[in-house]
Amino acid sequence: YTILSVVGLIVLGLITGILAGLLGVGGGIVVVPVLMILFGASDLEAKGTSLLMMIPTALSGTVGNLRRKNVDLPAAIAIGIAACTTTALGAWIATLVDPFVGNVLFSIFIAFIAVQMALRAIRAQRSGS
Repeated sequence: YTILSVVGLIVLGLITGILAGLLGVGGGIVVVPVLMILFGASDLEAKGTSLLMMIPTALSGTVGNLRRKNVDLPAAIAIGIAACTTTALGAWIATLVDPFVGNVLFSIFIAFIAVQMALRAIRAQRSGS
């Protein structure tokens, strides 16, 4: 690593933390593409790095949200247990999927989520909520 790349990674972390707190998005939406495009990481390395870096981010975000009572604890526990038991399967499947196909699927997923969020915002604006 060079000084420039370390500074770039720190800046990426700062931006990711702000976006995660502001928008409620997981850091992977930002980190995976940036690690691949700007830092030259492979798709699997970027995804694995993103998952590991989300541990401290998730812990600090959880503390803040628990303090503000913004957590549905039973739902979080159920989803967390289910996710933990299937993550290894997903990581194994990722090694079988062509990187191009995986990147296209990830892009389609992000675009789908963006459209859904935009439609909800438009509906809420129209209904005056």
